[in-house]
Amino acid sequence: MSKLRIGIIGTGFIATWQANGFRAQPDAVIAGFAGEKSRASALAAEHGGRAYDSIERMLDDPAVDAVVVGSINPLHHAHVVAAVERHKPCLAEKPVAVDPAQLADIAARVRKHGTLVFPGHNFLYRPAVVAAKRLIDAGALGTRVHASFVSTHTISQAHAAGWRGRLAESGGGALMDSGHHQVYQALHLWGRPVAVQAFTARRVLTGMEGEDLAQVALQYADGSTATIVQSWATGHGGRIDGISMLGTEGDVVIADKLYVRDQAQEGSTGYDASFAGQARAFIDAVCGRSSPAMGLDGAADTLALIRTAYQSAREGKVLPFPARALAAAGA
Repeated sequence: MSKLRIGIIGTGFIATWQANGFRAQPDAVIAGFAGEKSRASALAAEHGGRAYDSIERMLDDPAVDAVVVGSINPLHHAHVVAAVERHKPCLAEKPVAVDPAQLADIAARVRKHGTLVFPGHNFLYRPAVVAAKRLIDAGALGTRVHASFVSTHTISQAHAAGWRGRLAESGGGALMDSGHHQVYQALHLWGRPVAVQAFTARRVLTGMEGEDLAQVALQYADGSTATIVQSWATGHGGRIDGISMLGTEGDVVIADKLYVRDQAQEGSTGYDASFAGQARAFIDAVCGRSSPAMGLDGAADTLALIRTAYQSAREGKVLPFPARALAAAGA
């Protein structure tokens, strides 16, 4: 079987993680990089392929079978649309779009052209999360009670002072950016909530327009609850970071390892493993062997939950979680 030739759009730090994930797959090869010229050349020298002088040249190259959109958030919509219109299967880094109308537009174009858009929800492809999902779906927790999804880390001053710090480009602060991972994992593992209450603050990165700390409380139709915490204000959350899901029959915890009823299980939680797993799943989806763990409807739910959380924090209210966002938009 010939190898799937992957082009990577964007030359920031995420490009290296994506390239390493695909290079770990025996049936994929890096075709090249498009973005900042000197950085694209350096990445091509390290990982293989060529440095394209424009994104359009990469997308129009018949030697590129599929692409990763790893550009900055405000460019995702344009780059994903360009890939879809050229019938290039596309792995779109999170968030696929920061505007619901843009996401609905992508979904409409996917329906029209039949081109795969695979949301870049890499944490869903960590072996520990895959195993945890199976356990929960099999009823290992008994009656569900509570879940928590917590991530605390810092970001560089350069990141805080760049586009991430400007709401017009980022669409939000810590919750929209790194918190995306916690939100889509909560939706994947614990389901869609019925009510949302949130609090946000700027504790340390006061030069940003968005928050560096967010806490979201969720309630579900079955009466269970969950919390999501995303912080850029401290890197000292090691003992509380991770996912904990509790029920009447025990717990499932994803921290340094996967734990079931306090017993360590097989299943990596590493960042590198998440990109390798995602690359494998994307290749299988392109080849028609499987579907994404979470499709565009899940990406829309993720964006809707974050935006509902922001509204709750502004208004100081508990808000209902809306019906499926893409369905409501007619997508």
